[in-house]
Amino acid sequence: MAMAATRAGHRRAGRTVGLGHRWKEFDVFMLITTVVLTGFGVVTVWSATGGGALTLGNDGVRQGLYGALGMALMIGIATVDYRFFASLAWPLYAFGVALLALVLIPGIGVDLGLGSRRWFLVPGIGTVQPSEFVKLTTAIALASFIASRGTAMTELGNFVVSLLIAGIPAALVFQQPDLGTSLIYGVIWASMMLVAHCRHRHVAVLLALAAAAPFVAWRFLLKDYQIDRWRVFMDPGSDPLGEGFNIMQAEISIGSGGLFGYGLQGGTQSQLGLLAVRESDFVFSHASGMFGFFGMLALLTSFVILLWRCLRVVDTAKDGFGQCFAMGVAGVLFVQSFVNIGMNLGLLPVTGITLPFVSAGLSSLWTFLLAEGILQSILMRHRKLAFQPT
Repeated sequence: MAMAATRAGHRRAGRTVGLGHRWKEFDVFMLITTVVLTGFGVVTVWSATGGGALTLGNDGVRQGLYGALGMALMIGIATVDYRFFASLAWPLYAFGVALLALVLIPGIGVDLGLGSRRWFLVPGIGTVQPSEFVKLTTAIALASFIASRGTAMTELGNFVVSLLIAGIPAALVFQQPDLGTSLIYGVIWASMMLVAHCRHRHVAVLLALAAAAPFVAWRFLLKDYQIDRWRVFMDPGSDPLGEGFNIMQAEISIGSGGLFGYGLQGGTQSQLGLLAVRESDFVFSHASGMFGFFGMLALLTSFVILLWRCLRVVDTAKDGFGQCFAMGVAGVLFVQSFVNIGMNLGLLPVTGITLPFVSAGLSSLWTFLLAEGILQSILMRHRKLAFQPT
């Protein structure tokens, strides 16, 4: 009886010590940076959609609620062993692919009048974009596959399968059509290849094929509006009242913000209603008008800090799944931020890629917060406890 009581006491003590030790590994800097970026997004969306009363019907208030609930989910996921998600990789992947197929069906998927069927209409929430959440399920499945193969990823067959894992959802998203988001699945794959055991010659051959891809896409795959976007990007003045209008207004909005911006009402182009889609695609331009050069410098610094903390997870993780997943998240965070900001600056063609944590909408925000919860779980469980209860 005494020995049994002693063992039970040791188990309770082990659990207490284990939980305490794990929470010490929780990345507070990552959390603080995420709160700052999400809060910045809430204020910017509130301003971009006209400000107004702080009611549930206000877009900024809804963005704040999405952020608060997403943070709670992130903390909840951090308490779950990340290997649990790896064990569910293929059911999650299959579910994600099924959602991408369903959203293409008229009457199930929703077309918001933009010529693309990308959304589901969820009562009480609004529109949900499955392609955002499927980035997460694809990253889990791809990281699980790469980790399970280990050094066997040097084999051509495994290399091709890894491409198919990312390529299937990318092809379905392209059919919506959504070229920008479909390319992000390639970013997930390419990021993970940086830490996978793959042969350099396989990557070299793929890069050679990729060099020809733009010509094939231009001739056979791209829609007329996508080609027009590229042409206008090269010369916005060629269509100053059409596709080029938003590009020029975005650049004017950024330049007019000066050092400190105009405040919560936004810049001149926003106040005059000339800057369109300023709560999502052109949120950076609107924010520049609000906060000016120094505000945007602070925003970019926050993204750099968050990217650094994500890469720290890659370095800290002790298993293949943790390293690959963290590298995939870091790659998406970097590319989406770079592309969205580059698009606002006129350096890249206009796409529907969101600015992480800042652009309006539940889908993108929750996808990054859920991914961050898994990153925190990896940090909290990256090494065995010194005291292992029996």
